[in-house]
Amino acid sequence: MARGGGGQNRAFARTANVKLSPIKAMELAASRVPDVVSLAQGIPSFDTPEPIKSFVQQKIAEGACATYSLTPGLPQLRECIAESLLREGMHYDPDQEIIVSSGSIEAIAATLLALTQPGDEIILSSPSYASYQEVVRIAGCTPRFAPLREEQNFAFDEEAFESCLSPHTRAILYCNPNNPTGTVFSETETRALIALAERHDLFLIIDEAYKDFVYTLEAYFSPAQVADVRQRIVRIFTFSKAYGMTGWRVGYLHSDARNVQEILKVHDALVTCAPVVSQYAALAALEYGHEHITTFRQAFKQRRDLTLTHLDQLSHVFDYQKPEGAYFVFPRIKDVIVHARDSYALAYDILEKAKVAVVPGIAFGPSGEAHIRLNFGRRTDDITTAFERLSEYFSPAAARRAQHTQRRASRPAASAAERISSPPIPRISRDLFSYQRIRSFAVLILRALARLSLWRKNPQVIAIAGSHGKTVIKRIVTELLAQRYRVQPNPRSYNTDIGLPLAILNIELASVRLRDLARGFARAVWTALFNTGAPDILVLEFGVRHRGDMQQLIRTVIPDIAILTTLTPSYSTDVEELHTLQDEMRVLCRADGASCRFVIDGDDPLLQDVIASLPTPPLLLHRSAWSIEESGLQLQSPDRRYAVTREIIGENERFSVQAAVAVAEHWTDLSPAEIQRFLSENTTVR
Repeated sequence: MARGGGGQNRAFARTANVKLSPIKAMELAASRVPDVVSLAQGIPSFDTPEPIKSFVQQKIAEGACATYSLTPGLPQLRECIAESLLREGMHYDPDQEIIVSSGSIEAIAATLLALTQPGDEIILSSPSYASYQEVVRIAGCTPRFAPLREEQNFAFDEEAFESCLSPHTRAILYCNPNNPTGTVFSETETRALIALAERHDLFLIIDEAYKDFVYTLEAYFSPAQVADVRQRIVRIFTFSKAYGMTGWRVGYLHSDARNVQEILKVHDALVTCAPVVSQYAALAALEYGHEHITTFRQAFKQRRDLTLTHLDQLSHVFDYQKPEGAYFVFPRIKDVIVHARDSYALAYDILEKAKVAVVPGIAFGPSGEAHIRLNFGRRTDDITTAFERLSEYFSPAAARRAQHTQRRASRPAASAAERISSPPIPRISRDLFSYQRIRSFAVLILRALARLSLWRKNPQVIAIAGSHGKTVIKRIVTELLAQRYRVQPNPRSYNTDIGLPLAILNIELASVRLRDLARGFARAVWTALFNTGAPDILVLEFGVRHRGDMQQLIRTVIPDIAILTTLTPSYSTDVEELHTLQDEMRVLCRADGASCRFVIDGDDPLLQDVIASLPTPPLLLHRSAWSIEESGLQLQSPDRRYAVTREIIGENERFSVQAAVAVAEHWTDLSPAEIQRFLSENTTVR
């Protein structure tokens, strides 16, 4: 018995640290919930196009699918793949440099097993596709996570990748467009990554599953287009997403012949060959499927825009970066939300109470925490129903019930931000007194450090307050002003007295453990006293929900410019809450009206009374400034008329663009030409 048990334990050693994908785990859980709406697993809503199915039916009838193909795949299919690659600027030999695989994950597994040794380290961007971590571990390697720059739409951070390097680093594995963020990494970023791989003799393994779903006009660029480095590039593609073929399990990889020769051995050992019936489907997809890709892409873009509109209506809950590709959005949960820093708990609570399946952000790497992933590749009615349920789940009444339940429940230790946002009620008055005293002391210290940092660096502070679209305004203002200035738009949304100093100092407390708290305070002291890196402009959200919130915020900083957006929220008809918002805006207006300049939504009736609190007239923005003429969309500012060709989604983004232009025209040195260039950036679907 003992010997048998020991053998069994050894048999499980390879999988001891491997977990079932959290995406699949969520789908399993959702399958047990009646009437659930799933925005979790990355399955597109479209069926496989009819020409593909008809072609395969013909091949089945001919008896062509009953036997194995050659291990690398059907010669005709590999030739067709080579022709498609050549059209995209990549020259690969169909006989020696292409393998047809059982989907992309098998291709990734075969590549890692062939090109690495146990103990090697693989750099993954964070966030990135959840299954990458597990396939790296199955290969006997260790994943190292390089965080992306969220404040720049999850762009590559070369320093973060450099810091992950060690003598054991063997490869970088990433996805472009990125799953889960929808980021499309530019040619400049890609070439920087190639240079990094060359300097340190690394493989670049790139998964381009979503390359056909890009919503910008910038030409998509793959490292496989650089012929000089083909020996270190392995490029992988799957037919699953582009052609509505997730169930067919077919894809391909291509690389230098020497790499492919080794990968082929593993591919043969794993699957012998990709399913022949699926290979014929892939052949039909390449020959007949192009027009269907265009249809899918246009539909996904429309669904993306619908999803972002819904997210804007939940701006008290979510902060997001606009996805440029794929069909995912990866919004950050604001710290005022219960379980904001426990995305597993939040995702399963949403599943239980709202019957909506989403994927917890932590599944995609350490920097994914405090996010969820939403799939907008689903049907439009599913997206609409899901957000109706999410709106109810995150409504103020539901939030109050959740906070009450959380305070009564016995829970593991919460993260720092969650503990700050919703502190548990101590059981005895002495504990309550001690907690409040410690917290008040921490607020005083952090506030003093933040004010010292502001005094030393003297950035211009732009604050955004109101109910609608604060995060969109922050993104647009930052993008416009960053053409000339160093702008710090902390990506996290801090709506607490202790959170605002953290945002100013640009630090985050990872947990409430003593070690992390000590490190956080040490970073705060160093930033305030010694850090010489100073932004020209600091963009902050002033989120208020309760009386007294604004007074706490302006004790830390009184902004130089304040943008007041719509007060009337889409998520509440609570008259008392609306009066509270008005009163809190008046507090800001009276804080230092002589020096703070205001940009205000002049069409919101709730802000009309607030405007009377100002000692000097504000700059009022009206929707009538927008017009559609024969030449296209026009924006009339107080100073000039601009032609607007950049993609704008919904009223929130229109107001955001208008506010950004007003700030740039009146209180910066940006030229009209720079503003026009920003407004002329065309990011419409190809």
